[in-house]
Amino acid sequence: MPYSFPPPCGGSSPWGLIQSVTSLGPDAVVVTTASHGGLRVSMAALAGLPDAIQRTAYSADGWFEEDCDWALAYLALRLDAHEPDAARAAQVYAAAVRTVRRFHPEHAALLGVEPLAGGSADG
Repeated sequence: MPYSFPPPCGGSSPWGLIQSVTSLGPDAVVVTTASHGGLRVSMAALAGLPDAIQRTAYSADGWFEEDCDWALAYLALRLDAHEPDAARAAQVYAAAVRTVRRFHPEHAALLGVEPLAGGSADG
């Protein structure tokens, strides 16, 4: 199957047919389906990500699911720089940091995320 980037509306994703595609810079898009969604990154962007975050139990081949794994690509690619305004960029960046701390603490240092004091998983 060819690596379509950006994927088209009506195209397939790991979560079903794509209903919307929203650009988040030249190398990433947000996709939605009827049931789920996430980020799709270009082959060039995927190749530039650290090996440890290119594939998870729920994400692979340039797809990063919307619940937890999106934050890996978001932080690694500094996608906050492509948000429509500074307030949204700060809000989504903070959510990505919290998500990595809670669901991917083994990758926090790799992404420049400081661990929480006291070892708490919530942030």
